[in-house]
Amino acid sequence: MAYVIHPREARPYSFLHPAMGEAKTHPTVTAFLHLDTEQIIHRYRKEHKEVQPEALWKILTYRPKHFRWAGGDLFAGVAATGQREMVVVEVNSVPTGPKYMPHGGTGMDSSYHKLMGETFLDTVSSKCDPSLRNMPLAVLHDKQNTHRQQIEPIAYATALADITKEPVYLVETFVDQPKEHSIRWTDGIMEVRDVEDRWHAVRAALRYVTQKPWTRIPLTTKTVVFNHIASDLSGGRNKLLAAMAYDDFNKQQGGTGLHIRTPRTFLRVTKAQIPTAVQALGGKAVIKVPYSNCGQGVYTVTSQKELDKLMALDLNYEKFIVQALVGHKNWSSSQWHHACTLPDEEGREYVFDTRLMVHSTPDGFRPLCIFSRRAHLPLPDTLDGTEDSWEYLGTNLSIKDTIGAWQSDTERLLSVDNEPFEALGLSVENLVDGFVQTVMATTAIDKMCCRLVRPDNSFDFEEFAVLADDRKILEEIYDLSDTSDETSVVN
Repeated sequence: MAYVIHPREARPYSFLHPAMGEAKTHPTVTAFLHLDTEQIIHRYRKEHKEVQPEALWKILTYRPKHFRWAGGDLFAGVAATGQREMVVVEVNSVPTGPKYMPHGGTGMDSSYHKLMGETFLDTVSSKCDPSLRNMPLAVLHDKQNTHRQQIEPIAYATALADITKEPVYLVETFVDQPKEHSIRWTDGIMEVRDVEDRWHAVRAALRYVTQKPWTRIPLTTKTVVFNHIASDLSGGRNKLLAAMAYDDFNKQQGGTGLHIRTPRTFLRVTKAQIPTAVQALGGKAVIKVPYSNCGQGVYTVTSQKELDKLMALDLNYEKFIVQALVGHKNWSSSQWHHACTLPDEEGREYVFDTRLMVHSTPDGFRPLCIFSRRAHLPLPDTLDGTEDSWEYLGTNLSIKDTIGAWQSDTERLLSVDNEPFEALGLSVENLVDGFVQTVMATTAIDKMCCRLVRPDNSFDFEEFAVLADDRKILEEIYDLSDTSDETSVVN
C-alpha cells in the first residue's frame, strides 16, 4: 500500500540505526568528504603517478545516463609489492548506507537529503514526461515491516517531502505479492494504491527495491524510475555483466593508468564447470550467483568439503562467475591478500569490507556515506579443511532471524565513528582510492546500461540474452515485457 509522507515543520532529523548511538565522524573521514574534485585528483596521483590527470578528471565528472546512485563494496587488499590497494568486490544499484553515517543535528545535510536534492530531482527534471509533471512523487521499497528495516525508505521519502514541500507516497512492493497489490502500470505510467484503495499516477519514484525488482517494474516506463531497472541488469544487480563492464572499461582506458581492480574472474561458468574453475584457482575461490544480493548467493570455497556442499545446492540460475579468493597472505588465491583490521588486544585480525556510496551531481561524482563491516571470526593463517570459511571471510551484515525476517548483525558494523574507524587503519589516501575505484566501476556499469538501453528508451533484450546467456533470468524479466523482440528472445 501507499502511505503519504508530509513535509515536516522543522522537526529534528535523524533516521540513524539505533546502533549508531552518539557516533561522530572520524576526522580522517571528514577530511576526505571535504575534498573537491581537483583535490581528489591531486591526492590520487600522489599514489598513482602513472594516471593521466585529464583521464581521471573525465571519469570523476562523467554524467551517467541511467546509473546515478551506487554503493561500492571494497576490500582493503595488499598487493605483492606490499602496497595497500582498494579492490572492488561489487557495486550495488540500491545501496544501504546513510543509516550508518552520522550527520548534523538538523539533518538537512544528511545523505538522504543530498541524494534526493542533488541527484534524484536533477534526474526527474531532465527526464520527466511533460504530461506527468503535476503528478506526485513516490518512494518504492521492499523492506520488511520493522522499524530498523524501514529506516532508510522512510528517510528518503521524508527528505524528498522536505525538499519539494509536497506530499510523497511511500509504497511497499514485495516480490511475493500478488500483481497490482500496491503498484500497477498503465501505458508505462506507474500507479500506486493508497490505503483507501484509490490509484494515483506517479511522475517519478526512487526505487529502494532490492529483491528481483525486474519482476515488478518494467524496463521501459514513462514514470521516471531512479535508478533505472536496466542498471540492475547491466551490473548493479548482475555480477556477471558487471564483470564484463569492468573488462570493457579497462580496455577503453588502456594507456591512461586507470584500471578497475578485481580478482581474477571466470565468466559464464555452468554449474558442472565450477569444480574445474575452482581447481584452476588452486582450490580456493568465490562462486557468485549473478542476480542475488544481501550477501546471498555468494559462496567461499577453501576445501573439497565446501565445494561438495556447494555442488549439492540448487543455485537457481544457469551461469555463474568464479573469482580468485582474497584470503590470508599464506593462502590467498588472488593477487591480493586482506589487509584486515588492526590486531585487537588478543592479537586477532578480521577481514572487513568498506561500503562507499556515491552519487552523480551536476558537478560530478561525490561521496555520500561510508561504513565498514567485519567477518564474524578472525582470519586464520592456516587452513585444515574443516572450517566454514564464510565465518571468517563473509562480511555482509544481512542475516535472517528465527522467523525468516531480514535483520542486520550490527555487532560487526564498523562505522566511521572514532574507535571503530581507527581499527580499520584506513587513511585519506585509501578512501580516495576507494572512491575512484567505485566511480570507475559505476561508470563502467552505466556504459553497459547505455549499451542495453536503446535511444528510444526500450531495452535491447536480444543483446542482453547474448551477454547473460541464461534462460532463467530472461523468463523472470519477460513477464512484464510486451514487445515482439522480447517475445522472440524468450520463445
